[in-house]
Amino acid sequence: MKPEVFLALYCGSLFTIVFMIAPVLLRVRENKNLAGRFYGRILWRFYKVAFLLLVLYLILGDDKLFALFLMLGLALNVMTSIWLKNYKRRLGDIDSVEYDNPKRVLFRRVSFFSTFVLFSNFLLSLYVLMKNL
Repeated sequence: MKPEVFLALYCGSLFTIVFMIAPVLLRVRENKNLAGRFYGRILWRFYKVAFLLLVLYLILGDDKLFALFLMLGLALNVMTSIWLKNYKRRLGDIDSVEYDNPKRVLFRRVSFFSTFVLFSNFLLSLYVLMKNL
């Protein structure tokens, strides 16, 4: 099996999360708490699969530097998700916090940063994939 298959699966997973799942779940007006829980569960399952795909691509592929950059981006996302999870525990029910409250604003900004990192990884993985075809 070609190593590009693992990269294509990773890239496709990122596309699904960034362009389909995140916009739907992060833009709901009501039940933000529930939507965030679903999104978090999806991300944590994605991280496990993504790590496996990137390790296989690193081992079998020729672009070791790009694979390491992609793994670094994934690690940044995992660290951001850990921070968000811990911050959310301290914050409590997000629906009960005023929209303009500085704590909620910070939570929202870090959440968007996480999505931006996923998007950046998508662009890099797409570039490497197109370069290898």
